[in-house]
Amino acid sequence: MSGEEALVVKDLCCGYDGTIVIRGISFQVERGEFVGIVGPNGCGKTTLLKALIGLIVPTHGSIDVYGKKLKELPRKDISRMIALVPQMMEPVKGFTVSEMILLGRTPYFERFSFETEDDHAVKRWVIAELKMEEMADTPVSNLSGGEFQRVAIARALAQEPRLMLLDEPISHLDIRYQVKILKLLRKIRQSRTVIATFHDLNMASRFCQRLILMKNGEVIASGRPDEVLSRENIWKAYRIKAEVKTNPKTKHARLVLLP
Repeated sequence: MSGEEALVVKDLCCGYDGTIVIRGISFQVERGEFVGIVGPNGCGKTTLLKALIGLIVPTHGSIDVYGKKLKELPRKDISRMIALVPQMMEPVKGFTVSEMILLGRTPYFERFSFETEDDHAVKRWVIAELKMEEMADTPVSNLSGGEFQRVAIARALAQEPRLMLLDEPISHLDIRYQVKILKLLRKIRQSRTVIATFHDLNMASRFCQRLILMKNGEVIASGRPDEVLSRENIWKAYRIKAEVKTNPKTKHARLVLLP
């Protein structure tokens, strides 16, 4: 990592309809990091991602992305800088994989214009980068859940963002596709900063460089997986007892639930 700050969040508060969900969160992410946000259901993980891409206006605090204040950026500039892969993204009926990926170029279209050769070049690069040549002409409605998740990530990558946000990217996938998707994200972070939310703590620990553990809209721990996923923190966040085994070389933490 270069030490350049991709994201700086300071004392962030936000929510919905006057109800505060995120309560005074502060953290920063460096360029090229793969950071996992973990915590129990309802702790504010999805709300935080929405705030980071400007879909929710903070009631207090600030968000800086690569040195620029998010609240001062035009919507199109945000779309070119940050991409979000939502938890439940539906296939667009009648579209092929190639056409779906090309939708990621929308932030670069001018009014009443069509895609350019540059847009098609980016699409071809994404397809080659993610090794999707064989499925490029396949209707997205014919894809499995794991295959479509790859397309959703490819569409986001076509935006050429500097920061990629993913909400539960491995939910509802079998173990084979979970590993495939996370290996893909680990590869992407070599040229992009990646932040993703997780339910599976073991998978998050295995693939993320750093974890942010949340509860009730607050950060209760942040750091390397072996630092965050301690018995004490697991009890504090989830109220469950777990034995934590740490690989001394990789610093990956593995949880074993106790009766």
